[in-house]
Amino acid sequence: MGIYDRNYYRDPSDLNLAPSWDQRTAVSTLIIANVVVFIANAIFSPAMPPFSMSYQGKINDFLLLNSTDINSPLSWWRIVTNGFVHDALGPFHLLSNMLGLYFLGRAVEDRYGRSEFYRIYFIALVICSTLWLIKHNVMGDPGRLLGASGAVICIEMLFVFNFPQQRVLLMVFPVPAWVLGVFLVLSNIATQPSTGIAYDVHLVGILCAAAYFFYGLNFQWLGNLSATWRKTVRQVTGPKLRIHKESGAASDAEEADRILAKIHETGQDSLTPKEKKFLERYSRTVRAKKDGS
Repeated sequence: MGIYDRNYYRDPSDLNLAPSWDQRTAVSTLIIANVVVFIANAIFSPAMPPFSMSYQGKINDFLLLNSTDINSPLSWWRIVTNGFVHDALGPFHLLSNMLGLYFLGRAVEDRYGRSEFYRIYFIALVICSTLWLIKHNVMGDPGRLLGASGAVICIEMLFVFNFPQQRVLLMVFPVPAWVLGVFLVLSNIATQPSTGIAYDVHLVGILCAAAYFFYGLNFQWLGNLSATWRKTVRQVTGPKLRIHKESGAASDAEEADRILAKIHETGQDSLTPKEKKFLERYSRTVRAKKDGS
């Protein structure tokens, strides 16, 4: 098990809270994936019509979540993929999310481990997207959702909860992390829907972080469930292996050694009737061989 897969919390004094780049981390992988999608969308989308809120480019339009997708279960995969596309009108949307992930995400990943970080990130993404989809359909408000903001703000708030006194930059001002947390909460509460910012998604991401931290949640069971599922699939669909049980003198000798070791560890009274009979038979066989020689 690698250092990034540890399923226990480490002492904060052992953590490196400074941002750093390492392709092995979940943070770096997510940043690369988001940047690649953004660049690919710009390259492979035609210049006309120009990017707008109604046209985000070929890749973005394919991956983002539409409020009408709730009526098409075959489109529900966009609940996840919308978190990898960002506003094509400019780089600010992408930069704000990826910089937040870069500066605050690494400490959170070190805190919980790489695998658990992935689980937190994607569960927050799914919850944010799903609740957005339900809300917009209940209210009859058509819309489109794109961006990793819900999952990223969940990670940012986990940093705040875990390291409230750590100094961070808010705009250009160094402040304790808890001040950043207050700013994130209040700024999203005050955001008006007309701005086009998915403030509701941000607030759900904040609630996800609060629930995870204050209720002491852990999603490791999902990893165990996945491993159990893969094992079951292999057993059902894989080749049927037959174990050849070796017979003859070699296997008898191994069985005798096992029984003798058992007697040495737990005493002769621990032997089963079957083991006693085998040992008696094996002893007679060995004595007969010696007498014959």
